[in-house]
Amino acid sequence: MRRTFLALSVLAPLMVSGVASADPAPRETGSLTAWTFTGREPVPVNRADIAVTPCETKQAVAKLVTGADGRATIALPAGCYEVKVVTVPGGCGLAVTEPVRVTVTAGSPARADFRFGCA
Repeated sequence: MRRTFLALSVLAPLMVSGVASADPAPRETGSLTAWTFTGREPVPVNRADIAVTPCETKQAVAKLVTGADGRATIALPAGCYEVKVVTVPGGCGLAVTEPVRVTVTAGSPARADFRFGCA
C-alpha cells in the first residue's frame, strides 16, 4: 500500500505537469530567397528592399535587403507568400511591378526572381 501511495505521489505530478505544459507542434519551416538581377547575363542588384507577406493577409512578416550577390534569404513557416520589391535602387527600374507568389514547403527552398533594368 505504501509503495502504491509513493508511486502515485511521485508520478501523478509528473503526468499532470507533462500534459499541462505540452507545446503545440511547431509548424514546419522552409526558406525563401529573393533574387534581384539585371541583364541577359544576370548581374546582381544590390540593396533592393523586399517585403514578404502571407497570401491570406496584407501585413508584411519580413522586410529584406538584397546583398552584393543580389540575394536575400529568410526561413519561414510553410505556406503561401507574396514577395514584392518595395524600394528600387537608384538608376534602376523594375521590369514587372506585381508581387511574386511563392509556396514555401518544409525543408525546401523557394525563390522569387526580380529582373531590373539599370542604367
